[in-house]
Amino acid sequence: MGGGARGPATAPETPLGPPLVRETVGTAVYRRLREAVLTGRIPPGSRINEVELASAWQVSRTPIRDALRRLEAEGLVAAIPGRGMMVPLLRREDVEDLYALAEVVEGLAARRAAERATPAFLAQLNALIKTYGAALKQEDLAQVVAADDAIHTAVAQMAQNRPLEETIRTLRLRLRPVYAASFQLRGRAGKTFREMAKLVAAVRARDAARAEASMREHLASLGGDVAAAFDELHPPPA
Repeated sequence: MGGGARGPATAPETPLGPPLVRETVGTAVYRRLREAVLTGRIPPGSRINEVELASAWQVSRTPIRDALRRLEAEGLVAAIPGRGMMVPLLRREDVEDLYALAEVVEGLAARRAAERATPAFLAQLNALIKTYGAALKQEDLAQVVAADDAIHTAVAQMAQNRPLEETIRTLRLRLRPVYAASFQLRGRAGKTFREMAKLVAAVRARDAARAEASMREHLASLGGDVAAAFDELHPPPA
């Protein structure tokens, strides 16, 4: 038998994919900073101090700057002359634009979810809309918000399209400063319940066109109410 030289040993692949790669410092900094902005831990209107972040995370300023450049390209931070990088404040026009985009992508997700609905998913939707209704009767606003958010998340996941799901998640996080507060508007929680019940009924019927229309109608209605009450929901910082 031939005695050819062996190549370098490589880790075997499994049905779950190749071995995990350790996260680089730059990737970790970008991920954590992006998450902090999107979840509001660094709230709109805040200046991002590179020196403080580098000290807190015990890294050099280079990965901080690289992460900020990536976030600026995504529109999540902005360079303000004389002030450095800041998390921009939401404007009424931003809210209108974000909800207009949400209508399109979440409408598509609802269509796909209706087409691909599994029995487990339908049972989950039924449970969530019942939870929403019970919380509404009890005037438990926190539970109302959680149930509504869970319905949107479940629909996005059932669409089985990772880029679409990620786009929806990012949009909803960017709208977070006004989303939860919107349920405090007079009659909004009840209106959202009725709109979401129509969506759930359409998905249960596996009526893809009606599911998409229901989601788009809901987001158009919600976006209109939020824009009309923008100053009440999102007052400028003192």
